[in-house]
Amino acid sequence: MLSIAFVRSVIAFTVIGMAGCNAQATQSSASPAPPPAPATASAPDQPHLCEVHEWQRDATAAACGAGQKIVFLPDHFGNEQLPILFAAVNCNLRYAVALTNGGVACIYLPSVSTPNKR
Repeated sequence: MLSIAFVRSVIAFTVIGMAGCNAQATQSSASPAPPPAPATASAPDQPHLCEVHEWQRDATAAACGAGQKIVFLPDHFGNEQLPILFAAVNCNLRYAVALTNGGVACIYLPSVSTPNKR
């Protein structure tokens, strides 16, 4: 008797869960699609890997080309903000970014300097 009640409750939760997923899918399909990538963007350069040890954009620009797979491996540890700074300055955030306390792997996109507006 107990096992039948258990099976029924599992089925009920499954049906309720599926209905919730369906409602969410309907809502997300109504939202506008993200803008397409610029026509000048080319596919990432997957076969070549560029390795850098400095997070600054000038050091990265001297070693790597746009669209190239890049890995940031700092020479010393201790500042957990460095991988975040590197990703913000050097990664194309339209693609996946692999981030740990010890490094970053992403697709390189040269950043453009903009003046501070105050």
